[in-house]
Order: sequence, then C-alpha cells, then structure tokens
Amino acid sequence: MPAVDDATTLSPPDDAQEKYTLREPREIARVLRALVEARSIITANLVPGGHSCATALLDVREDGSLILDGNRHDAVNRRIAAASKLVCSTQLDLVPIRFRIVTPQALTYEGYPAFSAASPDALLRLQRREMFRLQVSPSAPVTVHFGDGTVPPDATTGGLRVLDISGGGIAIAAPEDDQARFKVQTRLPPALLRIADADPLPVTLEVAHVGHFEVRGVQHWRVGCRFVGMNAAAEQRVLQYVFQIERQRNARQRRGG
Repeated sequence: MPAVDDATTLSPPDDAQEKYTLREPREIARVLRALVEARSIITANLVPGGHSCATALLDVREDGSLILDGNRHDAVNRRIAAASKLVCSTQLDLVPIRFRIVTPQALTYEGYPAFSAASPDALLRLQRREMFRLQVSPSAPVTVHFGDGTVPPDATTGGLRVLDISGGGIAIAAPEDDQARFKVQTRLPPALLRIADADPLPVTLEVAHVGHFEVRGVQHWRVGCRFVGMNAAAEQRVLQYVFQIERQRNARQRRGG
C-alpha cells in the first residue's frame, strides 16, 4: 500500500470544505464520544510506513485523551507504536469522519492491548448540506414562526409545522389558505425556528420549491426553504438536532424497536 499523505487527507484542496472542519475541543470530543457509542470501525493509516489497520475508539477521557483498540497481532501493534501519526477514517451516521492523532503510546486497557493518544487538533466531518434531510418526528417537533415586517416573530404563538430539516433548509407544511405568500425565490419575513424545547433560532428563509400533499382529505402545501446567511453556531445547532435524532433512530433499529 502506498504511503499516505496525511496533510492532504485532512486539508482538502477545496477550501469550501474548511467549514466542515471542527477545531473547538468540545465539539471534537462530542464527535469522538459518538464514535465510541456507535462502536464505529476506524481505518488507521500509519505514517510513516504506509500500512493500515482496523481499530476503534474505546474511550474519550475527561482530559481529552483517547484510548484506541489494539490489534490481536503483535506485529501490527509494533507498527502502530512505531508510527509518528495515525490518519484515521471512519463514518458516523453515514457521514465520513477524518482526523489525525500523533505518537500513539502502547498500554493495556481492561486486560487487552490498546493505545493512548492526545485528542486531535482538528476533525474533518464531510457533511454536505443536502445530506441528512431528516423527517421531523412529532415526539421532537420543530416549528417556524414568522413576523410580518412590522410585528416581530413570536415563538410562543402557534407556528407552522416543519416536515423535514437539514443543515441547508427546511420543508414547511403551509395551510391551503396561506399558500399565496410562499412564492418560489421569495425571501420570507424574519422568522424564529423552534427546535424541540430549545431556545428559538432567528433564521432567514428563501422559498426554493412548492408542492402539495393531502392529510385526511385536507390539502396542505409543502414549502421547501433554504437558509440564507445562517451563522456557524446556528447551523451547528440544527445539525446537532439532526444527528441526535438520527442516532436515536439507529439505536432503536439496532435494538429491533
């Protein structure tokens, strides 16, 4: 296997992917703990040497250090211990994850070979906006509340139901008599997005497409909207909700529920 260029692995030539790189330690730790919980298999490319092996994260400690599973073959463990870097690739809820750790140290963890290492300085989560369009569950509702230009939006009053949500936008259920204000390419008035019981997020929405569906003989309009100018913190809130609900659903499926 050819040697791995770890610099290009974590620094894609497309600068647009920079927004998918996490650098805040708490956010990185959150993703790594999710990998532990999901028991995700990690492909670790050893630098130098060009070898690769399968491993898994066993623990993310309070100080941020990591425990990685060792290998049943001593020769592989020796190669890992001799590596200056491990370039790690895996998936979480179908989203590719990449990170790099340095100078892994051999140890015994719960009676088995393992390795410890410091938390990575950066983690690349190749989330695309069009991915993870999550159908909203009634048990974790999302609503959107509009103002009218003179009256600001109020999240304590009845809003419109959000049918699905992603990092790039939402689909809204609009009543038949309210459809006229949702024209394609229209920038909608200021709005608040309420996700479950969290504080509402100010959002700007632009109508991307309009369709209709029927519920118990009543016509409703499905209005697909994209977020406009959403800041990174708000986008992260949306994605956290999406990932949380998706993980819960996957866990229920694994349990057969």
